[in-house]
Amino acid sequence: MASSHKPTLVLVQGSFQLPEVYHKLSDALRATGYRVEQPSLPSLTDQDNPDFASKSLTDDALAIRSKVTELVEEGETVVMVLHSYGGLVGTEAVTKDLSFEQRKSQGLAGGVLHLFYFAAFILTEGQSVLSTFGESPNNLVKPIGRFALKNTADILYHDLPATEAQYWESKTIDQSYAVQTTAITNEGFRYVRSTYVVCENDRGPPPQYQEMFGKTAGSDVIKLSSGHSPMLSHTEKLVEMINMAVQSAVEGKPT
Repeated sequence: MASSHKPTLVLVQGSFQLPEVYHKLSDALRATGYRVEQPSLPSLTDQDNPDFASKSLTDDALAIRSKVTELVEEGETVVMVLHSYGGLVGTEAVTKDLSFEQRKSQGLAGGVLHLFYFAAFILTEGQSVLSTFGESPNNLVKPIGRFALKNTADILYHDLPATEAQYWESKTIDQSYAVQTTAITNEGFRYVRSTYVVCENDRGPPPQYQEMFGKTAGSDVIKLSSGHSPMLSHTEKLVEMINMAVQSAVEGKPT
């Protein structure tokens, strides 16, 4: 690797949430010496813009790819930290030319060294969320091209104290519906090794689906006894898992 400092972590968030739901995790990671970047996703931001409903998973992936490219061209080694819907975005964003191994083979510094998925969706080329899973009964589809999640406290935050779960439920937001119909065009896990954390008590993507996602990506699969949002409910353990995956990736060993 180009330098002895820790890799930069690029955190890609899930659907329906403000970035602040990840601040507890990112603060804890920064406290252990990591630089953490969390780019905004167009499908969740600037919702009053007339073009909001046109923002798709492709737009989100391009936003992430832009930040990753910037970091890589600075010579930074990058580890992607991908949660829920962010698994789709990060997988789409990381193209072969950004991988650490590809850049190393060209005599270039920097690159994406590892993908760290937790409770994350993973699809393969040509698949979209809607074509693969159909419409979830948990989705509240709204007019003007947006959707939200029903019963968010119970689905996303059930293993938090009730008052905390209700607080985060109050912070959830709409997302552009176009993310549901966007087909995957790139499989970043083909070029970069990965770790997948199955959240065993998840009420969102079922744990058995998560195990299949990890298998699809060829990930080193590990498990955590948490609901869908371990960045809030099991922050310390998640940081430990991220750190172990990063250390193993840097040393060139499996998790």
